[in-house]
Amino acid sequence: MYVRDRNFDGDEADFFTMAEYCQVFLTAHFIKEDKEDHIPLIERGRVGRMSKEIGDIVCKEMDEMFNIAVRELEKFADAPEQFFKKMESSEYDPISDFIDTDEMRNALGNVIMRRLRITDGLRGDEAFDEAKRRLGEVRDSLHTFVSALIVHAMQKLVKNSSQRGIPLTQLSTVVKPKIEAIGEGGLHFSSNFDMSKVEKIQETEKKKEKEKVRYDPAWG
Repeated sequence: MYVRDRNFDGDEADFFTMAEYCQVFLTAHFIKEDKEDHIPLIERGRVGRMSKEIGDIVCKEMDEMFNIAVRELEKFADAPEQFFKKMESSEYDPISDFIDTDEMRNALGNVIMRRLRITDGLRGDEAFDEAKRRLGEVRDSLHTFVSALIVHAMQKLVKNSSQRGIPLTQLSTVVKPKIEAIGEGGLHFSSNFDMSKVEKIQETEKKKEKEKVRYDPAWG
């Protein structure tokens, strides 16, 4: 398991494994930085041995998934369950907007070709043709991977915000969710609440509740 911050303490909860998913995000970073000639390889079974530099890049790129979770919860604050219903029916799909950028699609193709070279010894046009054939299937696999993480994050954020009395409409002001660790079998993320801001909002919400009670005729 790659642990981003050494003080983290937690349990580790086909064609693409965690190594390949990490490689896609790493590759997308290097494409955005225009450094495609020197993209490090993340080996299968060695995710936990990523260097801090590479691991932190992967984590930072993946953190954006959880920013999506925050934005969508604020958008659907009155009825977060509507987001899940719309997602299930494919009526609404912010995940596709996230993974179908030029950088992500190029990264996906790059990783598929690299995987084909390693597993099947394919190179050149043969590798390109096979990667093109597999692209749709692997893209859908990435969509499933990202969707599952975002939905899990949203459920956790709803629960944690409710426990702290934080309205979902103010979520982005108090949380900065981030990946804490990456293992072969999954990811660990934390909501990363800013407790000083949480306390201010809690005070504001208490005052609102007192004012509501004060002017509510039902309370006499």
